[in-house]
Amino acid sequence: MIAFPLFIAIILVQLFRFPGRLKSILPSKTALALTGFFWVMQLGAMAWSYNQTGETILTTGIIHSGIILFTWTLTIYVAWAVIQVTVIDTNDEKNFVKSGLIALAIYLVFVVCPQILVTLNKGDLSGYVNRLAGLFERHWRMHGPSYDFYRNGSYVTSEHRVNGFEPEAAFLANLLGVVYLPILMGLTATGQKFWNWTKNRSWDIALNVFFALSLFGILFLAKTTTGILTAGVAFILWIIWSKGRMRTVLLSIAVIGLVLITVAYIKVPTVHNLLNQFLFAKGGTDNRLGGTIGLLLTFITHPIFGVGYGFTSFFTLKNVPEYTTHNFEFEHVYSQFGYPNLSDFLGWFASFGLVIMIPAIWLLFRLIARTYLIRYRLNSMHLTVEQQQWTRGLVAAFITMIILAAFSSIFVIQVFLWPYLLMFFFYRKHIMRLEKEYK
Repeated sequence: MIAFPLFIAIILVQLFRFPGRLKSILPSKTALALTGFFWVMQLGAMAWSYNQTGETILTTGIIHSGIILFTWTLTIYVAWAVIQVTVIDTNDEKNFVKSGLIALAIYLVFVVCPQILVTLNKGDLSGYVNRLAGLFERHWRMHGPSYDFYRNGSYVTSEHRVNGFEPEAAFLANLLGVVYLPILMGLTATGQKFWNWTKNRSWDIALNVFFALSLFGILFLAKTTTGILTAGVAFILWIIWSKGRMRTVLLSIAVIGLVLITVAYIKVPTVHNLLNQFLFAKGGTDNRLGGTIGLLLTFITHPIFGVGYGFTSFFTLKNVPEYTTHNFEFEHVYSQFGYPNLSDFLGWFASFGLVIMIPAIWLLFRLIARTYLIRYRLNSMHLTVEQQQWTRGLVAAFITMIILAAFSSIFVIQVFLWPYLLMFFFYRKHIMRLEKEYK
């Protein structure tokens, strides 16, 4: 809510300073055609579904769904436009990343670290955490005291899990893993000098490695399956992107980490319970299984046009297997108020259908192909070593972000939030700038 007027103001200021950049934020005919096609297909699907469901609390309704889709469309445009008018050259790109990482460091120190201490019962910071949560924490809709994640003033003090300002821990894991970890991994894997105030390249790399490892630690401490699995996948990708001494260091860290985690799992009850609860012996998975099957069947029965955004809940409840419904959450929440998409990947297919998802996937793979083509042509572009390292780092970060986002979408990830959109368009702008400058 705060970001939208802020980004509009940034766009207006930049256009006032550089009027020539106005043409850079005018959508192309292709973009307008694709947007129009998306809207026609979705309005048609929502109208058909509304005719099937009628007025029911199980859906968001055709008007509300239309409003949400409009805000998504506007958000995507503003995120693209703010990158277009602010990130013009390599210096702008580096300043963009530096400002993001500095903001992340401040966020970790003043928000996440106090939350970690509260979950570990260290210090008396519950009041501080609750006051911050009262100002900034996003909440899910609650359904009585038995389904209230924030009953003690915040998610952290109620559930003893770290969530930042997100509605629950899994979304903090997505934010850190998909938005921030990839850029740190790209910087360290290419071994480049990034910060101006560090003594030398070795200090720079060490700082970024420490920063990245801190995020891996937070993903683990967040106490969520998403965080643990994201950390594992991300670390494997980090090793793959790295070369030489960096790869050796990361492999050593991986081996030592696995040994320590194994010993802790055997000897330390807290670690044992944590890994069992969120990984090895995770309970309460009936609704996720049932919702996944329900979404899959919804897509299979409506493969071409989907059922429209906001209407999957009604059809999921019709398709959910009966044996997964015998639990409190389904009986008192989902069956009465609607079944959320517990797998965004299947949710996209069920909502939008192949008529939208196939073009979307094709456009994404086309961008990935262009990214690899730029990386392949680097040596013939007459770039400096520093510029080549920067591009290789961004390519690694972009591909890592796509892989981690795709992996997280198996569960739940809100890809239409500002951080995801801004980083996606940031990487896209870099690739398109190189294509234009070095044809």
